[in-house]
Amino acid sequence: MKVEAYISELLYRHDCVIVPGLGGFITNYRSAQIHPVSHTLRPPSKSISFNVQLQSNDGLLANYISACESVSFATAQTKIEHFVNTIQNDLEHKKEAKLAKIGVLSCDLNGKISFEPDYSINYLQDAFGLETIQSPAILRKSKVVNLPKQVARGAKSIKTQKPSINWKVAAVILPLIGLSTYVSFQREAVSDAYANYAYLNPFKEKPAAIYTPRSIEEIAERSIVIEKVAETPKVEATVKTEAIAETKITAKHFHLVAGCFSSKQNADNLVQKLQSEGFKSSVIGQNEKGLFRVSFDSFSSRELALAQMQSIKTSGRSTWLLKQ
Repeated sequence: MKVEAYISELLYRHDCVIVPGLGGFITNYRSAQIHPVSHTLRPPSKSISFNVQLQSNDGLLANYISACESVSFATAQTKIEHFVNTIQNDLEHKKEAKLAKIGVLSCDLNGKISFEPDYSINYLQDAFGLETIQSPAILRKSKVVNLPKQVARGAKSIKTQKPSINWKVAAVILPLIGLSTYVSFQREAVSDAYANYAYLNPFKEKPAAIYTPRSIEEIAERSIVIEKVAETPKVEATVKTEAIAETKITAKHFHLVAGCFSSKQNADNLVQKLQSEGFKSSVIGQNEKGLFRVSFDSFSSRELALAQMQSIKTSGRSTWLLKQ
């Protein structure tokens, strides 16, 4: 498989892929767009740009080629160097180099490199399956209103209109009038029990309240029940708070990848070797090709992972950052 195919696969999952000796391909989120002339609706996507200043080798591309082709890291770097030499040779003689599913690199007379991305490929995984939709323009016909004719028709309708009774309104109002009249006549016949409901009648005498003292046993039992009810939510709230805090502390989404293996046994052997060297190594699952990923260590923040990455690279090892 060509190197540009590996670059294309990495652009689906990473925001930046650096090709040592050539430059870096960067992806940025682009929202959905509507073209005002062609009336096309484009789904959300990732726009690709090229920066020739990004020359630092982060090991991402070489590690991916090494894992996919089951070759050494040095062999993968040699393949990348050959690919870069081919691109530079095309830019020098043909003034342009085509990268399948990525775009076209071109060089002007001053030696400045420009990049034109391939818009037919959408590298945004959330927009998978969405295609560009084209809709014809909506033509609206303006209706011309003849004011003199409208005024004449309105005058005729006013002259010919006769007063009419709105029977729908009358059908609602008449029963309400009859009901209110019936209630007014039957007000005196309402029983004393309903008239004195909740002692709202100011003309009725309220019975005097009689105080009944409680025994000591009832007071003690009520206090015990209140204390139990008051303590239970606190215990549950404390348990929930500790569980949430423990979940937040143990959540680690940033991993420094040490290698990928098609054999689970080889992955476990590397984990044991790294653990004997002092790393908190573990197998962090499989990628879409079924390869087992082995990490040096896992972290809860990007900053801690980058600090450890610099230390590992200083010791002569190669690694790359994975976010899950």
